[in-house]
This record gives sequence, structure tokens and C-alpha cells, in this order.
Amino acid sequence: MKQNLILSPIINILGKKIRSIIEKSGLTNIEMTDYVLEKFYDNKIGSAYHINRQRKEALVEKFKEIHQKIPSGTSWLTNVILATEIFKISPKVKGDIIECGCWKGASTAGLSLVAKIVKRKLIVADSFQGLPEDDKNVIHQYPHVGVFGFYKKGMYSAGLEEVKKNLSDYGELPVCQFLPGFFANSLKNLKKPIVFAFLDVDLLTSIKDCIKYIWPRLINNGYIYTDDSCDMEVVKVWFDNLWWQRILKQPAPGYVGSGCGLPISPNYTSLGYAFKVNNPKESYKRVSWLVYPESGKNRSKKEKR
Repeated sequence: MKQNLILSPIINILGKKIRSIIEKSGLTNIEMTDYVLEKFYDNKIGSAYHINRQRKEALVEKFKEIHQKIPSGTSWLTNVILATEIFKISPKVKGDIIECGCWKGASTAGLSLVAKIVKRKLIVADSFQGLPEDDKNVIHQYPHVGVFGFYKKGMYSAGLEEVKKNLSDYGELPVCQFLPGFFANSLKNLKKPIVFAFLDVDLLTSIKDCIKYIWPRLINNGYIYTDDSCDMEVVKVWFDNLWWQRILKQPAPGYVGSGCGLPISPNYTSLGYAFKVNNPKESYKRVSWLVYPESGKNRSKKEKR
């Protein structure tokens, strides 16, 4: 016991130094990137759309080019992850893809390339005049990163014509439908089912407006990905049962990646998702290490071990 107490601080120091060396070398980032790419290149991903590995590799190169040419708050790897999820959706399922908050259109361009492949419309919702006024009493906190700050009206502003030009140069403008204006008004115009959503809206009021109008139209087993997972002021809405019951008459669905994002980086990411499932018993698997009382077959302590 005494020996462990002596060694623990030394092990912790060595561990920090080893992690520091790995992070500085970039090896861990490379490994995580490779993991995301290999998942994307899996033959099962996009098989319903007859997309081979060569075509996927060409798409990845396009994602990289887009993020080199167009200023963005996300990375090309984000587009890979979003494409992976969209390619899993059966062509038999009807509905559109939607992006809320596009800034200059980098992630939009990538999504438009994917939308063309899967033959779906990409709805692009943005004010095209930057962020609306935020609540001045709100402090945006990122505990995992150890930072805080505020948003100002007009931040991340880009005009509709600039976005269209970027899409024309690097994406697929013809598959896009634009909904200009603030979400509280523009999203009222949604008519069709939504098979996939990507939100990068920064403010709690904005994400509430998006959820209010998108969630009822989102298909069962559909995903809403967001780029706001580290901002606890924004991500908390996914756990706010009172708000969900009042607005959507259902419990809050929770959020995967809350606080530090999905595990696609050794440090943190801002990407996470909520998953809409109408009946968990139909959508989720049963496992050997949990109990299912309705089956009358509770496991013994020995089986649990």
C-alpha cells in the first residue's frame, strides 16, 4: 500500500509527459482520424447507394479542399462523420436533409455533395446576417476546455449570395433550398420529413427554435448532430425535461457527447448528437449484462459475474 502511494505521483507525472509527447507528435490525432476514415470506408456504409471506396476517397479529398478554401468553424472530418450517418439511411426512407447555421457554407458544401449522391434535398437555414442578439445574462461555459465567453449580435455573418457562390464553386448548389431568416420564423415553413439534421447555431434560443420545428418532422431513428456539444449553456436543453414536456409533449432525449464531444480527438470535439427513437424496445438491442423483467429470466449473480 505504502509503495503504491509513493509510485502513484511518479506514474501520474510520467503519464502526463507521455501524453504530452504523443499529443505534440500528432500521432494520436492521426490514429483518431484513421479510425473515422476506416469506418467511413467500410463496404457497408453507402452500399445501398452503390458507393465504392474510390468514390469515398475522392469525396474526402473534396471535403479537405472545401475546408481549405472556405473559412469554417468545423473541420473536414466533421463532414466525413455526417456523410457516414447519411449514407446509412435507407433510400426507401423519404425526407430531406437540413442544416441550420451555415456561416460561409463550408459544411454546407460538403453536405450538398452528399445530398446529391443520396438524391435528397439539402435545406439550408440561416439568417444570412449573423447571430441574433443573445441573452446578456448568459455566460457560455466550456468546462472541459476551461474557457468561457459571450456572443455578439452579427457574429458569423455571411450573405446569401456569398454562400451560394461558395456552393457553386465547391459544392452542389442545385440540390440546396434556402430558408433565409431567423429560425423562429423560417423553420415554420418546413413541410416534409427530415431524415438528418446538422445544427451549428451557438445560442440556446436558436437551438430551441430548431428543435421545436425539426424534431416533430425528424424520422424515427433519425439523428440531429450539432457542433455545440462543449457549450453547457446550449447542450443542457437536451436534458431539460420540463421544456421538452411543455413544447413537444415528451421526455428529453439526452445527448451523446455532452461536455467534450464525440471521441474523434484525444482532447475534445464540439460534435455530438441526439437520437430520436419512438420505441427503444424496437430500435435498441438486448444484451447479456442487463435484466429484462418482462421475460421472466433474470440472471443470477454468478451469470452477472
